[in-house]
Amino acid sequence: MTDDQITWPARGYATPTSAPRRSRRPGGVTDITPARPRRGRITASRDEWLTVDEVCDELNIGRRTFERWRTLGIAPRATRPTRNGPLRIKRSWLEEWAEDGAT
Repeated sequence: MTDDQITWPARGYATPTSAPRRSRRPGGVTDITPARPRRGRITASRDEWLTVDEVCDELNIGRRTFERWRTLGIAPRATRPTRNGPLRIKRSWLEEWAEDGAT
């Protein structure tokens, strides 16, 4: 069985886009290089969107306390990424708020 007859899942790749790229070098030599990682994966953990419940769990506070802080204007910055969606907080915003000496 040649490489061309093996399907993608049999090689262990989820999709053809995550498979190594093949390039032809002069002389008919095939060079297999790994696919480039997608940009933003490293910073994705820093800028992930957190729900209010996740923030409350990290800060070890109740939901009512968070709502009170929002009313007083001392809570971390929050927004609704979609028009009528739930309130979300970026992890970087939460870290900035904590560094500024909140609570």
